[in-house]
Amino acid sequence: MAGVFSNALEMIKELSTPHAIQYLEPIWSGVDEQLQKLQSSLLLIQQLIEDAEARQLTDKAVRCWLVLIKDAVYDAEDILDEAQTRELVIQRKAELSGRPRSKVRELFSLDHNPLLFKLQLGKKLRNVNTRINGLIEEMDKFKLRVVENNSKPLGNRPQTYSYVHESRGILDRDEDKEKLVQMLIRDSFDEKVGVVSIVGMGGLGKTTLAQLVCRDEEVQKHFQLHIWVCVSDDFDVPKLAGKIICTASGKKCDDTNMEVLQQRLRKELGQKRYLLVLDDVWNEDFRKWDALRNMLLDGGEGSIILVTTRNEKCSRVMGAQKHHILSCLSKESSWVLFEQKAFAVGAPKSAKLVEIGKKIVEKCQGLPLAIEVMGCIMHDKSEEGEWQAVLENKIWNLQDAEEYIKPELWLSYVDLPTHLKKCFAFCAIYPKDHEIEEVELIQLWMAHGFIASQKGNDMEVKGREIFRELIRRSLLQRKIFTEFRSRSLLPIKYYSYSNEKGRVCTMHDLIHDLAHFVMENECFTSLNSSAAPEISTRPRHLNLLIDKNYNQANCSTIHTVLYCRRDSNVLSRLKFVRVLDLRSTRIEELPASIEHLHHLRYLDLSHTNIRKLPETICMLVNLQTLKLDGCYEIYKLPKSITYMNNLRHLIFDPLRVKSLPAGLSQLQNLKTLTRYTVGDDAENNIGQLRSLNPFGELVLDNLEWVKNADDAIKADMGNKQLIQTLILSWMKFGLVDDDEYCLMENGEELLEALKPPSGVKKLAVRCYPGKQFPMWMEEMQQFQYLHHIELSECRECKQLPPLEILPILAYLSISGMDGIKHILNNSRGNALQSFPALKELILYGMKNLEGWCLEEGKEANLSLFPCLTRMEIITCPKLTTMPSIPTLRDLYIDQSFCETQISLLSKERRFFKHLESLQSLTIKSCPDELVSLLEDEEETRTMKSSLKNLNIDNCNQLSLTLVFQNLPSLIQLKVRSLEKLVSWPDEIQSLKFLNDLAISSCRYFTGVSSQGDSGPPFLKSLRVSGSDALRELPTCPTSLQYLSIVQCRGMESLGPEMGHLTSLCNLQVSNCPKLVSLPDGMQALTSFKSLRIIGCPALKSFPEGLQQLLPTLKALIIKGCPELERLCKPGGDYYNLLSTISDKQIGEESKPEETIQVPHDINTSAKQALKCITTNRFLLSVILICAIACFIIFLFNQLDSQNDEEFWFIPPT
Repeated sequence: MAGVFSNALEMIKELSTPHAIQYLEPIWSGVDEQLQKLQSSLLLIQQLIEDAEARQLTDKAVRCWLVLIKDAVYDAEDILDEAQTRELVIQRKAELSGRPRSKVRELFSLDHNPLLFKLQLGKKLRNVNTRINGLIEEMDKFKLRVVENNSKPLGNRPQTYSYVHESRGILDRDEDKEKLVQMLIRDSFDEKVGVVSIVGMGGLGKTTLAQLVCRDEEVQKHFQLHIWVCVSDDFDVPKLAGKIICTASGKKCDDTNMEVLQQRLRKELGQKRYLLVLDDVWNEDFRKWDALRNMLLDGGEGSIILVTTRNEKCSRVMGAQKHHILSCLSKESSWVLFEQKAFAVGAPKSAKLVEIGKKIVEKCQGLPLAIEVMGCIMHDKSEEGEWQAVLENKIWNLQDAEEYIKPELWLSYVDLPTHLKKCFAFCAIYPKDHEIEEVELIQLWMAHGFIASQKGNDMEVKGREIFRELIRRSLLQRKIFTEFRSRSLLPIKYYSYSNEKGRVCTMHDLIHDLAHFVMENECFTSLNSSAAPEISTRPRHLNLLIDKNYNQANCSTIHTVLYCRRDSNVLSRLKFVRVLDLRSTRIEELPASIEHLHHLRYLDLSHTNIRKLPETICMLVNLQTLKLDGCYEIYKLPKSITYMNNLRHLIFDPLRVKSLPAGLSQLQNLKTLTRYTVGDDAENNIGQLRSLNPFGELVLDNLEWVKNADDAIKADMGNKQLIQTLILSWMKFGLVDDDEYCLMENGEELLEALKPPSGVKKLAVRCYPGKQFPMWMEEMQQFQYLHHIELSECRECKQLPPLEILPILAYLSISGMDGIKHILNNSRGNALQSFPALKELILYGMKNLEGWCLEEGKEANLSLFPCLTRMEIITCPKLTTMPSIPTLRDLYIDQSFCETQISLLSKERRFFKHLESLQSLTIKSCPDELVSLLEDEEETRTMKSSLKNLNIDNCNQLSLTLVFQNLPSLIQLKVRSLEKLVSWPDEIQSLKFLNDLAISSCRYFTGVSSQGDSGPPFLKSLRVSGSDALRELPTCPTSLQYLSIVQCRGMESLGPEMGHLTSLCNLQVSNCPKLVSLPDGMQALTSFKSLRIIGCPALKSFPEGLQQLLPTLKALIIKGCPELERLCKPGGDYYNLLSTISDKQIGEESKPEETIQVPHDINTSAKQALKCITTNRFLLSVILICAIACFIIFLFNQLDSQNDEEFWFIPPT
């Protein structure tokens, strides 16, 4: 609350400066008196507001008074911002026109008439002063007192203390964790997919315990797929299915069609043994749970759904076979947790403080969240009196407080400094369990003036300090992601620029309740309720994340609109809006009303279809953040953007925007610039960067245009300490062909001059033309924070810099470096450990790479890659060996080792025998000698029990018989272009764990087994594609649930009968032109729910058994089968059988065109307005006077502009 006062007082201060008075002098006479009255009133209330905020939980009268005073001060802030913005608008128009201000023209202007504005401003200030004075009189009866707020600067916090998330909740939870691990991986369940629940009250640490269980090493190895979905109170089945798909695949899923969702979900689960965590479930509707559960049954045997909930009934509804009731912490563990938070590490503890602390801990009743929050509060208090005051606070005695918020959590809010209170409370605008991005949140704080602007201090840096402080106080929690990565088959050089969103946090439900209580009358969040939500009387912040109807009420008071995905007409009424989020809307051009939103500070147009920005966008004089990422239709930015001197963050898609307007260096406040394209003209040369101090990521491309390294020195890159990611590219986007590779004589000098700041975290160098890397890359030890490096297409370099000495380097990608023969060289010291923290290594297009160490045998005595978990080796034909990497889990090899004489290598230097943790192996287009190692029992012994996923592609001579004998633990097998595969190998029966098999482009595969076996005994999913020799489907095991046959052009029948496949749920047959019939006996398929037949024109009817099943299906798609389509359409024999199928598509369906309906009463309203005007003499007189004034303005403009250039295109000076 006090933050609103500080904003208004800051504006009064700025409006009183000589610079502002110069522009506002015509309206200031008479208004300044009201301004002084407002300032005095605000200063008086500000001293007492802390006490009022602390008492609002216990005194409803004080809370009602606070609501009224907030509303009045918000209105005062709007009035002051209007005056301040008027100054900026007048300045901007003068800059654009190049003409001095004309007082005569302004006098006859309706927009900028100073007399009219003076009357309006004076009236508004008098009204708000009257309201505030009345509230001051009412305030006296509350007897509020002055409270000293804890406003110590953040920099004064003890440096010995650090917030470690991993320690949260570990105390006294080891036994709980072990019990849950036992349930997940050792206990047996009656059903294929088991359900386990963690039940306990809010704040007990259920989520933290689930996170600890998921990170357990045994659990990580046991489950092939780990999925985490936060559910909360919105148990929307399609939305949850989409979240599960997104988490499992790493790709966004916007589908709402249940048939599409279940197909994608089945594909992602792929018969893998998965662990799905459904966190914070409130659902008590069995039908909803059953609908979701049925979509999750395609996982492998032993899959587990782990549920956290506060409600035992919810646990029963979800059919949890095993429950774990979470209890409160013991006294001893409660004290240890409090002690960790309240006292600095190694600091002496006063006996009296310990005594008081233990009494405070008792009041927290063993609730970890409350203990943790209270510990953070006491950490900043060192005096005995301060601790005693907290212990004796009356809030502890309030019995009804828990209806609103827990007393200890309320104390955590009261204890916050003023500048933290407003930032914390604003987080209530997000729904519960929302993932809050740090960068976005800081930009929103800035837009609302919550972060004070101080000379010499960047608001972004201050925002980060606030964000970290809220995390330190446990009011925000860092989001922990389970690692999922979708492998791209594109070469490294085609990877797009980093689009990371930085740190992400969440709020615990109880903490969110606290923030919502504070912001209850200011913040409207669109929730998923059956009734259309209504905005309260005068809200200031809207979040329309869920597309619901809403009462638009009085939009003129709105300051924030997030996720405004509909009804852009409302924009014209958002007079004082500061934040406008139009992301993911379907708009193709900005509404004309946008340019009049002069108070706008934050505009998000990401992922829209906008084709261009109007030049008038520069009239958004306060704009700080403009987001255009994902706007693929925008190819250039408006020239007028160089006038927007308040712009701090300009984010756009670098692959589409071809050039930048000249003069961006004029934007002195610019902190984020997605890409800076170097030009050869004075206005776009690299020296222009000197005046910019980017924050976060900076991409420099077209560096070949830099003719003189002295220009790069002027850019002063080493002193730009706010840069965290730096990408240096000598070709646009780093895309280069052989005939385009640029050769520069000064390349080495230029890269030397572009030395990044020492705090850089990510570095990419692309298409560097020099023969050796500069000295600063040879002295990598100075970059202690560097954890991500990409080097690509640096073809002339013969030696890599000493990357192996970087202490926290976690990701390394090296591609297209033709001169590199070894990763390590001899002259790098005698360190026993290289790449000590590296987790992921990608080598692509290294056509001359021969080995890992230049010195023969050195790698055997060196701990190389001690932490590596994932490696990709693509197109490295001369590579000879694989180092010993006991931690490696995922190995991907493509077109590599092609020129290696593997048979001549000693067995000790072979490939797979030292990879004992390997879980996933992909080998594509590699020499037969390498692939044949999988047939060697000794070579594969170490990964006999660990390897779960095997993908073999284009390895013609491999015999699967020995592979199956050596790798019996396989769960998923994919084979492609394997000419030796003709039928089920007899040994496939030994694969007791195999549940997902995919066979593609095996042209000789007939499916017939020599012994007539039915394939893997527990197979759940079978996909066969591109096998033209396949005439009839081989016998499948009874466990099969998903069957897909695609592009098997010789197939005539699926087999004589399928009645034994009682578990089959889904059948898909596509592009099999010779298929003439489906098998008999399909009436026995008791689990059958979905049928998809596409492009099978010879199939003319369904067998009788399938006809009996048609009414029971949930999904049916028939396309490209003319006769079947006829039978399924109205009048056909099967049409009535399909009436109960909820999701069906017969033939190609055309979507109706979208139309825009114009209300029929517009014409009537226009006639009524015209009648009103023509019968009112006063209105006619006003219109006549305005017309004369406009004519006079037109004459002045004509005289002034005879020698002027085009209004919007004057180049900046």
